[in-house]
Amino acid sequence: MLNDFLTIDQVSEKLGIHSKTVRRYINSGKISAQKIGGSWRINPESLDIYLDSCDNTSHGKSHISKDDFCIFMDSEYFDSEDSLQVCTIVDCYVSNENVKELLKEVMGVVAEYSIDNKKSRFNYVYDEADSKIRLVFWGTPTFMYSIMSIVKNYE
Repeated sequence: MLNDFLTIDQVSEKLGIHSKTVRRYINSGKISAQKIGGSWRINPESLDIYLDSCDNTSHGKSHISKDDFCIFMDSEYFDSEDSLQVCTIVDCYVSNENVKELLKEVMGVVAEYSIDNKKSRFNYVYDEADSKIRLVFWGTPTFMYSIMSIVKNYE
């Protein structure tokens, strides 16, 4: 019977999300799970119920919730020797035709900072139905200024 249940790592792999996100979903009640032998176990039927609820609310897009961005910062990767780091979320309404161009420009700045061995990160989700992109950035104020200089051209 225990073999029928999924571990957090298995669910994380199936959904393509971090295991901390799966734990957060369990704690918030989005995914039903039971503690068995001190470890969380997810019944495959519970996972199916979660996925069905996402399909009904996400206009056919990925099952990952828009609130998954809070997991973005849950990483040791964000250690930095810089005395000041900034994290921000930017919502931008941009036409479907301009999304790729915006992301290409943003990636150029991210790559430039990576080449200079400066730590910066970004993540995004695009809602095609609303023509809205949500961008999450982390880095130095100079990095943020460069990013905002690009994003403002798309308002």
